[in-house]
Amino acid sequence: MNVLAAWELGGNWGHVARDLPVLRRLQAMGHDVRYAARDATIAASLCASIGIPCVTAPHGAAIRRMPRGLAGYGAILFADGFGDAEILGQRLAGWMRLFAEHRIDVVLADYAPAALLAARMYGIPSVAVGSGFEIPPDSVELPSFLTDADRDAPARRFSEGLVLFNVNRVLRALGAAPLERLAQVFQGARNVLTTVAELDHCGARPDATYAGPLQDLPGGVAAHWKGTTGPRVLVYLRGVDPVVGHVLRALDAIGAEVIAVLPDVARRPDVRAEIQVFRQPVRFDGLIETADLVIASGSGTVTTASIAGVPVLVLPGNAEQAMLARRVTQTGAGMSVDGGTAATVLDAIDRLLRDASFRTGARALAAKYTGLRMESAVQTVIDEIHNVSSHHS
Repeated sequence: MNVLAAWELGGNWGHVARDLPVLRRLQAMGHDVRYAARDATIAASLCASIGIPCVTAPHGAAIRRMPRGLAGYGAILFADGFGDAEILGQRLAGWMRLFAEHRIDVVLADYAPAALLAARMYGIPSVAVGSGFEIPPDSVELPSFLTDADRDAPARRFSEGLVLFNVNRVLRALGAAPLERLAQVFQGARNVLTTVAELDHCGARPDATYAGPLQDLPGGVAAHWKGTTGPRVLVYLRGVDPVVGHVLRALDAIGAEVIAVLPDVARRPDVRAEIQVFRQPVRFDGLIETADLVIASGSGTVTTASIAGVPVLVLPGNAEQAMLARRVTQTGAGMSVDGGTAATVLDAIDRLLRDASFRTGARALAAKYTGLRMESAVQTVIDEIHNVSSHHS
């Protein structure tokens, strides 16, 4: 079986960390696998280290950072070229050329809406894998990113209708059946959500396949706790905004032992030696489970910590992360600080370390999902790949 993993939207290490364990397992089973990645600079060296061919995913428009106030999925797709028929048509054609060149049997789509559309047109099955945000519910009206959904509804519906009109215009021109609703852009023949119901950005879905967190980067650096007397805090944050500095200074002030993964920080902050700072990927196995607190923003790390029974402080930097932060707060396993000051960040860290209710909430979540591990998540994705392949042949 020839499998192509496709990654189009989003950035950083999370998508590669989710895709490569699946491709590596498929490769070990004797399947032919390759990776078409949005950011080949991130993926290529990691793919090369484990012998997986990697190419740049077909694209048409520059992918812009999602603004904090963005209201809905229509705006994301519009900014990614779905609002331009010529760009979208070229992108779909690029994917179909890849399918033909490598005789692809199944597409594994990681936040790759154009690849999913192309697979549908080309007549090959697909499995969509991602968070609850990356695979929204297949509903007539897509969820709002904002808490005041009624206020943004007119603009959101307009953008979604405009993108759907344009998508169907392209599909008809290429001889394919039109879509009934925009949500279908994100749907594979099967969907696997790499989270749990309580942390689904869009709310729990009774019919969803929740595999739990899936992330493992080959070649990640091994880090170890030094065994000092302070609380153990694992930090994984992107960006260089003031909040990162607030976090490190707060942890320095309370004498915490810290492992901080900060890929975007140019130089080591002026903090105690007990604060270990890494710019490269770090292997989290054995670290998260033994931490007293995890400070992060991304779905993979937050979900992994939560079902390991560790309280989480979420520091959202965009609408997607804000949606996740609200779910974490609702579980009682953590809290969030949005755009906080040094004082609010320090207060949140102090509360999470001192208030036993957060640890109780996290342990309750962990007890519910004791069987979910990275290996089981990989197997869930592979089972779905085999299912769609067998039904198609």
